[in-house]
Amino acid sequence: MRTIGVLLLSLAVAPGLDAEGPEEIAARCVEALGGEDAIRKYSDYHAKGDAKFTTFGREFTGTVDIIEKGTKKRVTTELAFGKERFVFVNAYDGETAFSDRQGEIVDVPALDYESELRHTVQALTDGDAVFTFTKETEIDGRKVTGIEADVKGSKTTFFIDKDTYMLSELVFEDMFFGETQTKELVERRIRYDDYQDFAGVRFPTRMILYEKGEKQIEFHFTDVSFSPEVSADRFERPDQELDLRYWEEKMD
Repeated sequence: MRTIGVLLLSLAVAPGLDAEGPEEIAARCVEALGGEDAIRKYSDYHAKGDAKFTTFGREFTGTVDIIEKGTKKRVTTELAFGKERFVFVNAYDGETAFSDRQGEIVDVPALDYESELRHTVQALTDGDAVFTFTKETEIDGRKVTGIEADVKGSKTTFFIDKDTYMLSELVFEDMFFGETQTKELVERRIRYDDYQDFAGVRFPTRMILYEKGEKQIEFHFTDVSFSPEVSADRFERPDQELDLRYWEEKMD
C-alpha cells in the first residue's frame, strides 16, 4: 500500500514540473542571473577582453572594451592586420552616434542602437512584458525553452536552459542598416555562455553575435565590473569637423 501511495503521489506531482508558465520561467531565469538588481546591471557595466570578427569568410582577432550606461554605449576595438594595429571606436550617447576610425570621426545613424535597446535582457523584468511560449530546442547539446517577451510591440525571444534556467540565447528581428547602408529587417541572435559570478551578478563572459544566421562577432571577457564611473563626454562625438573629401583625396 505504501508503494502505491508513493506512486500516486509522484503522478500527482509530476505534471506540476512541466506546468510552469512562461512568466514563471522568466522569473526563474532572473533569479538564476542574480535577481532584478543583477538584470539592471546588465546595462550598467564595463567589460574588457578578446574579440573575433568574421567578415566575408575571414576572421580577425583583437581586443574589445565595452562600456554601457543605460541607453549609452561605447565600444573600443583594437584589431591586428599583419604587423599593423588599428583602433576603432563606436559610441552612442542616447540620441546620436558616431564612429572613430584611426582619428577619422564620422556621424552614423542611431537606428542600430535604437533597435538593440528594444531587445535586451531587461525585457525579462519589464512590467509591460507579455510572455508566451515559442518552442523547445537544443543549444550546444542542452535543452532550452523559448519564451517570447512582447513589450509594447517589441518582441524578443529568450531561450532558457531547462535545468539551470540560465539564459542561453536571445533572438529578435528589427530594422538595421545593412551592408548597402539601407534599412532592412534583420534577425539577430546573441549566444550567452561561460557565466561567472561578479559581485552577485551572473554575467556571461562569452557572447557570440549572429546576424542573418551567420556568425559576426565573438567576445571573451576577462574583466567585468558594474556601475562604472564614466563621464558623459566619453559617449559624445568629439568636436571635429566632417571630412567631406573623397577617399582618393584622403589617400593623397
